Amino acid sequence: MGKSLKQRIKNNKVLGKVTVAIYRFVRSVLRIPKEIKLYNRTKRDIIKFHEKNRIYYLGVPVHNNLGDQAQGVCIRRWLKKHYPDREIVCVETNSLVNTKFSALKFLKKTYKPEDIIIFQSGYTTTDLGGYADEMHCKVIQALPNANFLMMPQTIFFEKEERKQNTSKVYSSAKNMLFLARDRVSFAMAQEMFTDIELMQYPDIVTTLIGQYDYCNERDGVLFCCRDDSEKYYTEEEISDLMNRCREFANVEITDTTKASSDVAKNAEDYIMREIERYSKYKAIITDRYHGTIFSLVAGTPVIIIQTTDHKVTTGAEWFKGIYDEHVFLAGSLDEACEMCKKIYNSDRTHKLEPYFEKEYYDKLPAIFEEKILKKGS
Repeated sequence: MGKSLKQRIKNNKVLGKVTVAIYRFVRSVLRIPKEIKLYNRTKRDIIKFHEKNRIYYLGVPVHNNLGDQAQGVCIRRWLKKHYPDREIVCVETNSLVNTKFSALKFLKKTYKPEDIIIFQSGYTTTDLGGYADEMHCKVIQALPNANFLMMPQTIFFEKEERKQNTSKVYSSAKNMLFLARDRVSFAMAQEMFTDIELMQYPDIVTTLIGQYDYCNERDGVLFCCRDDSEKYYTEEEISDLMNRCREFANVEITDTTKASSDVAKNAEDYIMREIERYSKYKAIITDRYHGTIFSLVAGTPVIIIQTTDHKVTTGAEWFKGIYDEHVFLAGSLDEACEMCKKIYNSDRTHKLEPYFEKEYYDKLPAIFEEKILKKGS
């Protein structure tokens, strides 16, 4: 009966449109209390009295992807380390856009010339989903003279119109340092953003590499594989590779996106438990960029397999010449299997030297000061 009704709705264009309209209306009504609560909380955080100069950290992640959450944890650590005298105000994307109750007017009213706006890192300069790029544009349009630091971004646009709009708006920012997360994104940034400061910079989660020393007994191979539109290989192909690896090792599978609803509230605990888990294996095979970084934090050799875009493979180029004995790029699943077998039967150190915090993120405040703050003062 249920399937029959669903099929009738699907086959009837008028009924289908009415059903979709009702669904969207009900969903919007149910969202209103949550939006009001977020609006009131954001308003309170922004307009409360303060004597210190501020950093507004916009786009703070609230979903259950550990990679994005790790960026949030590392950004907050970085801010605490390098800007201890500033007040940090964390703001969610959905409190500024994708809502009937935007708090953007309070940000515009409260922002002072000495303040800084930092945007969340990741795959957020894109039209592939989410509202981050829209939020960036709205904030830049509202505060074109603000001091902006765009944390490392992967850039990709399917629609030329959206790409051109983003290009125009970002380029209107008078004082922005835009960090691109890989060489492809950096080349795209050079094409799109002609009037802002650009640099190629590694993902901030790389600052965790070399910070921990795990002495766990290691056994088995862990697959960290995505299940989304960026997946290149089918489930059947991954399953076949896992079976081939089972010929010489115990095999398990995981992902950096978790089903738990409390990930954002307990992000650091989830991330450290995930890295601790990675430290119990001899090798990891992944198509996740933060799966790669977590492996290196755990000191575990990692084999990277292809995705549908450049993010993971070009991101791995940061580790060339630094962690060559721990990062391997597989051109095929056959090659991944052979690499895994070789790694599994070899002995290597699991204590990596820290590099990215010292060489990049400890230097970033001075770079931002020179390129943006002095120019804007």
